[in-house]
Amino acid sequence: MSDVWDIGIIAPKAKERLGYPTQKPLKLLNRIITASSNEGDLVLDPFCGCGTTVDAAQRLNRKWVGIDISSFAIDLIKNKRLKDSRIPTQGIPHGLDSAKKLATDNPFNFESWAITRLQGFTPNTKQVGDGGIDGRANLAHGPDQMEREYSEYRRAKNSKLALAQVKSGYSLSALRDFIHVVDREDAVVGVFVTLNSVTSKEARKEVVKTGKVSVDGYEYPRVQLWSIQDYFDNKMPQLPIMTDPYSGKIMSQRDLFHQPN
Repeated sequence: MSDVWDIGIIAPKAKERLGYPTQKPLKLLNRIITASSNEGDLVLDPFCGCGTTVDAAQRLNRKWVGIDISSFAIDLIKNKRLKDSRIPTQGIPHGLDSAKKLATDNPFNFESWAITRLQGFTPNTKQVGDGGIDGRANLAHGPDQMEREYSEYRRAKNSKLALAQVKSGYSLSALRDFIHVVDREDAVVGVFVTLNSVTSKEARKEVVKTGKVSVDGYEYPRVQLWSIQDYFDNKMPQLPIMTDPYSGKIMSQRDLFHQPN
């Protein structure tokens, strides 16, 4: 074999393509693993991304360990790449207690993980001085119309922006600040994410005052409360259809992040 490997890139519409920005061809990793290991050997990928290496290792009867800082990448491997939610993972919450521990031990990692529980959302790369925005998403279609209680609110007919903010605790002032951010950015919808469910009547009144938005003939709350407790109770926020943050394709209503493992 020559020292030049003629392996083409993944075609834009290939079934193999997942939309991950640094995805490598499976054929390439098959060749590397076949050349450098035997069946039953252990393959380690310390920056596994969307899991091409671990996929190849599994197909070639190798043991494997994959590591990645992104919980989105881990979800992608388990739910789309290998389609096996039973794969054991460490460092990612599997229940409310472990989510609370992550929020205490590493607030920024908790914030990123919580954002990726929402369909189509990606966390901010800037986590300090983020302007009150922890995550963003793009709607597949813009709003039909937006109901605003206050005349000074700007209309956002051309916007497809969705925003989210994560707080391990709850305060009314933080919620009001987020509502201001949603309006300032002309976002279509916003999700205020907390660790535990918010039962405050004042909080409910604040989100109701933001009104509703109509997208594709369906009405959604402009701003809504949602919690990680809801996530583990299999309760998801009411959101319009989003686009995949990496491929740009329209996501289904019950896509990758709707079901906890």
